[in-house]
Amino acid sequence: MKKKQILYSNWQARRLRRLSVADLHAAKPSDADVLVSLTSIPSRFANLDLVVRSVLSQSVAPKRMVLWLNEQHEGGLPRSLLDMVGTKFEIRYTPLDSCHCKLAPSLAAFPDQVIVTCDDDLMYRRGWMQALLESHRKTPRAIVAHIARSLTLNPAGKVVPYDDWPKLKQRGVSSHALVQMGYGGVLYPPGSLHADATDADLFMALTPRADDLWFKFMAWLAGTPIRTADRKVGRPREIVGSDQVRLKPMNVNQDLNRKQWLQLCEHYGVDSRALLDQA
Repeated sequence: MKKKQILYSNWQARRLRRLSVADLHAAKPSDADVLVSLTSIPSRFANLDLVVRSVLSQSVAPKRMVLWLNEQHEGGLPRSLLDMVGTKFEIRYTPLDSCHCKLAPSLAAFPDQVIVTCDDDLMYRRGWMQALLESHRKTPRAIVAHIARSLTLNPAGKVVPYDDWPKLKQRGVSSHALVQMGYGGVLYPPGSLHADATDADLFMALTPRADDLWFKFMAWLAGTPIRTADRKVGRPREIVGSDQVRLKPMNVNQDLNRKQWLQLCEHYGVDSRALLDQA
């Protein structure tokens, strides 16, 4: 992180930690019937309360937020996180241990719920949730993402490296060619994903390090497009010290995202051009 980013991040962290936990859990008329779902890893536990605080202090806050952790972490969480548990925030445990826990366990536990996913190393701006919901009301069947890339093929019809899939700058665009990027926040309507979405054996075999690609493919199999949010919201602020463990260096620098995407296509007998034909 650059020096300026560190200053802004530390300022935001101090502001969030001054908020009363009781006030964050208090029901408000503006609360939305939405479940926010996330997962995390031990290196981020110490500052995970900042993510929770940023979500519960939204201009439109969710009625419920669930953190899914692997069972091995039960009993080993910091007090700063445990103190956040209350009416709106809970911690649940699962035998699963992968990035897919951001969404998969919530899909199984809350099949009829609108679910918004977020990352565990970012503090989200106050209008983040409201912008997702505004777009959801316009297109209730679409998956809404603040940030998306566009699947791209070369002239020979082959998938180019993931880092060459351009980020879409246009707002309010809906397409099967788009891939939602989880760190920006994504809204999943109930029934928007294929039934295989919660099949742990499959997603660990095909996309062990690429939950965004897995859930994107499940959306396409279900006939659900990805839509960029109509309104732009400032990028989430990264939490200082949260970048010790990341999937990006391996997935992008070693081109594992493309490999995992091609594994999905092979398993389901799908040519990537089929997505673009529906775009």
